[in-house]
Amino acid sequence: MQLENALAGKKVAILVANGFEEAHMTELHKSLVDTRAEIKIVSPEKGVVNSWHDGNWGHFFPANSYLPTSMSHHFDAVIVPGGSRHVSRLCADPQTARFMRGFMEDNKPVALFEDAAKIIAVDDLIADRVVSVSESVQDDVKAKEAELADGELNVDDMLVTGTSQILPLVEKFVECIQNYEPESWEAA
Repeated sequence: MQLENALAGKKVAILVANGFEEAHMTELHKSLVDTRAEIKIVSPEKGVVNSWHDGNWGHFFPANSYLPTSMSHHFDAVIVPGGSRHVSRLCADPQTARFMRGFMEDNKPVALFEDAAKIIAVDDLIADRVVSVSESVQDDVKAKEAELADGELNVDDMLVTGTSQILPLVEKFVECIQNYEPESWEAA
């Protein structure tokens, strides 16, 4: 798939809290920059957010949107990298549930990598969905009536989940954004 310029004019949120996997974030960001999407790092942390890298705290990244004041209608889509530390922080923050509920209820494109699917399971937004998640959160998503996918990448309507490689996840996410038709969803 050709990513170059594929999302010009679209606004994409990358949702992270302290402890996100640095390698996931940098690879996601690089892939999305190629699409020419307007990318905003949304975080419950003000100013900067700290990554986790090779078993230690990693680099700081600028957070250009504060989660408590960010709304799903400000964005065309959201993507969440993995990392148990940041996933736990996001799950504990009621602002995450509010933010993600907007995307899920409007059936906007959502991409969740590895254990990030737990953030929509906590708020009961995953029932009857088919997801590909890391082993560490499989019980959490099954307990919320989600079905586990057979492969390492799954697309369930506008929800893209993956456990292995970032680029195929981003490619499917971009396809979902390109195919999203809010008018048809609102009319249904």
